[in-house]
Amino acid sequence: MSDIVQDIADNRARSRALPMFGPGYLPPELSPGVEQDKSGFRDVLYLFLRSWPYIRYYFLGRWWIPGKGIGTTTAEVLASEGYSFAYAPFLVVAVALAGPMTGLVPATLEWPWFLMYVPTITIAASMFGLAFAPPGRWQALSIAAVILSGIGVVTSSGFFMEGWPPKLYGTAVVAACIFGWTVQFRIRHNGETRLEFRVRAATHLVYFYAINFGQRFLGLALGLILGDLVNQNLLQGEPLAPSLQKIAMFFGVPEWAYTAVEELTREQKVELMWLYVKIELLIWVTQSPLNTFVNPYYNMWIMQQINQDLRIALVERWHQLSMSYHSGHRTGDSIFRVYQDSAMVVSVIGHLLAMTLASGSYLTCVVLVTLLSPWLGLMAATLLIPAFMWSYWAMPRMRVRALAYRAAASDVTATIQEAFGAIKLIKAFGTRKRAQKRFEDDAVMAFNAAYRVRNLIAVVTIVMYTLAATFFIGGEFAMALWANRGDPAFAAELIGLLGLSYVVWNLATFRWGEAQFRESSHDIRGVLRGWMTAQDMAMGLRRVFDILDIEPDVKDREDAVPMTRFQREIRFDNVRFAYERGRPVLDNVSFSATPGTITAIIGPTGSGKSTLMTLLLRLYDVDAGTISIDGIDVRDYQVEALRGNIAIALQENVLFAMSVRDNIRYVAPGADDATVLEAVRVACMDDYVNGLPRGLDTTLSDRGGKLSTGQRQRLSIARAVVRDTPILVLDEPTAALDAATEHRVMTNLAEWGHGRAIFLITHRISTIRRADNILYLDHGHIVESGDHDTLMGIEHGRYRAFVEAESHLKRTA
Repeated sequence: MSDIVQDIADNRARSRALPMFGPGYLPPELSPGVEQDKSGFRDVLYLFLRSWPYIRYYFLGRWWIPGKGIGTTTAEVLASEGYSFAYAPFLVVAVALAGPMTGLVPATLEWPWFLMYVPTITIAASMFGLAFAPPGRWQALSIAAVILSGIGVVTSSGFFMEGWPPKLYGTAVVAACIFGWTVQFRIRHNGETRLEFRVRAATHLVYFYAINFGQRFLGLALGLILGDLVNQNLLQGEPLAPSLQKIAMFFGVPEWAYTAVEELTREQKVELMWLYVKIELLIWVTQSPLNTFVNPYYNMWIMQQINQDLRIALVERWHQLSMSYHSGHRTGDSIFRVYQDSAMVVSVIGHLLAMTLASGSYLTCVVLVTLLSPWLGLMAATLLIPAFMWSYWAMPRMRVRALAYRAAASDVTATIQEAFGAIKLIKAFGTRKRAQKRFEDDAVMAFNAAYRVRNLIAVVTIVMYTLAATFFIGGEFAMALWANRGDPAFAAELIGLLGLSYVVWNLATFRWGEAQFRESSHDIRGVLRGWMTAQDMAMGLRRVFDILDIEPDVKDREDAVPMTRFQREIRFDNVRFAYERGRPVLDNVSFSATPGTITAIIGPTGSGKSTLMTLLLRLYDVDAGTISIDGIDVRDYQVEALRGNIAIALQENVLFAMSVRDNIRYVAPGADDATVLEAVRVACMDDYVNGLPRGLDTTLSDRGGKLSTGQRQRLSIARAVVRDTPILVLDEPTAALDAATEHRVMTNLAEWGHGRAIFLITHRISTIRRADNILYLDHGHIVESGDHDTLMGIEHGRYRAFVEAESHLKRTA
């Protein structure tokens, strides 16, 4: 009965923790005020730009060189290694001049040809700046000018020039620019003069943007054509406009233009209806594979590649960080940053792509409706003012709430990781309910923090939608009025170049203008929502870059040398170290060890025994004094080379979810079976390995499966032995072994360790007796040192008291 009452109380508490209406409770540290926001527009933009090193590989591509294939490094923005594209401006000029000179296009700057020639001249001039301007501002401006003028060439030749020749001409000019950026040449004088070239390839983000721009361009053209066809021809029976007549004749429709008929008959409209069906079917056949398969798959592939690169960089830096970082941070928080926060770079790119397309679409819509009426363009542009004001209020609040949510979600991950790691303790002490409550509390905090983020997004979106709808209703009323009166369009002369009926306000103009105005308001809402969501992503990226920005405390010096061998001695000379300032762990510690000796390190808990060995491995660096190997300070060795010459059997006996064989050679992947078997022999693993279902190939769990503590300890010793290093560190290596097994293991280690320096951290008297030198540490000082007999001869000595106390405990046990 008491359990039922408790369950009811728990459920009631859960329901209160997650209220149906309004925000739930958050502690002060997870509900910061807007005054705690330390990021502005520039800071967020800077965070996005910091993703560039992980994006550039897929934007700039790689170089393909004949005979060598495609490279693995990122291609440069422009030129390098003697390669040049200085020919590109001259190629563009030659193509630009070839059109008028061959008669493909008229050699005149009169209306409307100057619409095409002005961006053509601009793109040619910009290519000279791109090829010959020094790196910096002018080169960046040249890049922007090439892109914008290229869009201008494509738009003017594609929309406003009649016939195929101008379209081919515009395509050729743009293709010459792309060719110049893609293909580079150099002349080599290596015994003989020869011309070499390379081709830029694998520029996946460029390909993806080109596909999306092409679809947008095609969609705009088809929207104009189909809008005219449906609203003017099918619904009102008007004759075909010139451009529509050419398309209709391509599909076999007779001459039904203004010059041939005054009004379409019912039969002609039915035939045009089938023309409409054919065009829509053609659009579906060509666009459906792109929209349904190609674009989503290609986008996902690019994004996941970039995400993988960032995760790899994050984990690589995580491995480089010193133990002072890892000991002060929860493992679950690091897992969340690696797995979840790093994925934000994918979302950032996706949102930036969507926002770029939406911004371009918005600007296009504003320009297009301005051609119909400047008042419409002004109304569409004015929508930016409340959008910016609303954004100014909302974005700081979004950032602080998003950062709080990520901290809360990170706590949930850390709590789960800690609970799983301590599952044996939780079961042994019967603290399941306490662990469950801790998880539920953290999960509720994360939910409530996420609710506040989503609630803010919803409020901003609703308000912006209302504002956009107000502008849209006003614009629609004005367009309906103009269409009812049949007013001429503002840029009728320019629109007339399209060969469609949008030169006056009619049903087609109204429908198309309405669609563009609606799309402009939709785009501005999309940009605002995307930028708002981007604040959350920026906070995730900040947590990623917080780790990437941390400089490791322990790293190679510029003149560091590799450690190739160990011949003479390891020397600790007046070593001082503290984990926290003012609380020294080691103070003026000095001793030495030579090859072929065993050094035992003993002392009370917290005396600094394990710390000595972490300093030898350079998991930390000393605060004062030196540690040297063969007379060279360990800080002058390359870190990887130093650690590659030291093997360690840890007290924790860490195992991995892999076979026994792979666990042993985890630190030496290249070890052959003979070496593994020798390590098994030295660690006395034969007895239990032979009893495993598949011997050395038996797969263990990450906590060692059903192996006993002693079996795991011997596996840890075998892992240290298989590395075959000149220095071996054993931290409590035989604590879980019985006396007989310990004797066998230590005998084998003594034989195997000939010519090696072995350090033992232990309290087992039988193990300590074998040492050539015994160091007794207390409060960070070596109070006694020497072999067993020497130290036992010290009257009232600390080591002697330790041995006598251990012996007394054994006799009374």
